Amino acid sequence: MAIKHMHIGRTATSPEVELDLDRGTIDVTGRSLPANSEQFYERIYHWIEEYIRQPRELTTVNMRLDYLDTSSTKHFYNIFDRLCAVNGSGMHVQVNWHYEIGDEEMAEAGKDYESLFPMEFHFIEVKDLF
Repeated sequence: MAIKHMHIGRTATSPEVELDLDRGTIDVTGRSLPANSEQFYERIYHWIEEYIRQPRELTTVNMRLDYLDTSSTKHFYNIFDRLCAVNGSGMHVQVNWHYEIGDEEMAEAGKDYESLFPMEFHFIEVKDLF
């Protein structure tokens, strides 16, 4: 049985992650350059693997990142790739990609993911991410 709710606190090098099975939400906030990215993201992969067995009709992913290192870019690719299984099962995944005003690099990162995955992406420019 999947863990209904998982919270990982934000640090200077890793994002806050909130995973809620009942609401079908995944919230990622902060910057992602953890020292051991495999270990950090393994917990999230496990939760998503459990979640996609019985997903909600709508899965909402809220991304609020101001920096991604190369390793994290790969992990988010893997996360979106897993979530494609939800989209492919007749359910719907919506990604809300928040980025700060003028941060074209983070906006472009989101657009890169949008071009790779058949999910609905919304790009939301905000004054402050967190």
